[in-house]
Amino acid sequence: MRTVAAQQRTLEDSFQALAMVVREEALVIAPASGSFQALVSEGSRVRAGAVVASLMNAGGERLVYATAAGNVHFYWDGWEQQVDLDLLLHRAVRQWREVQPAPGRITDGQLVQAGQPVARIVHGHVIRLYLDLPAGVTLASGQRVEVRMPGVTDQTVGGRVVALGSGEPAAVLVELDRYLPVLDAARWVDVEVVRARYQGLAVPAEAIVWEAADRPGVYVRRETRVVLRGVRIVGQAGGWAVVDGISAGDEVITNPGRVATR
Repeated sequence: MRTVAAQQRTLEDSFQALAMVVREEALVIAPASGSFQALVSEGSRVRAGAVVASLMNAGGERLVYATAAGNVHFYWDGWEQQVDLDLLLHRAVRQWREVQPAPGRITDGQLVQAGQPVARIVHGHVIRLYLDLPAGVTLASGQRVEVRMPGVTDQTVGGRVVALGSGEPAAVLVELDRYLPVLDAARWVDVEVVRARYQGLAVPAEAIVWEAADRPGVYVRRETRVVLRGVRIVGQAGGWAVVDGISAGDEVITNPGRVATR
């Protein structure tokens, strides 16, 4: 029979996903045709109605104004008009990945036509992540989670599920607890979402036996004897289970089927 000593562990119930970054942002449209000239620097914070650029043509100069207070960027990825929340939630992320938006960037001296985008303003500090759930994984509206984004920050960021997608597979919209400026320039990020964390004495999940549907237990080696100890399962993740009802160092049988057949 195989055994393992029960020991203190922290288990994480987590999954990985590709998330779409959803920001509060809008495009600034050229009011006239002409040669473009930026009047503020990339990423500048401006107030609503501030002059951000000018357009020169035969008729003279036309000024371009910020439509809202926020950070001004002179590039866009084409998703800005696609991520209306009502529209977004009707599709799963994998379906949105098939969409090919038209990105753009503008530089000084470039000729633009009236009605074309010339800037993007991120006008809020709320960052949301839209992501598909793996098969068998569920999250509820209002549920708290923790999010890791290795390519963005080395810190774990708290978040809350604020909406559920209506497409297939199931998807959720998670609002982060804090604003990360680096996400102003990102649309897709790899994330790890931690649904729950369990701390306590851990044993391999395969060691658990069931006397009845609601009575889990584990076999523990006591010198020359093997005894069954009833336990309460606190949580499971990654093939392990945190349990109450045994002591640290207890030698738990990990192939309990051998006990039953002896």
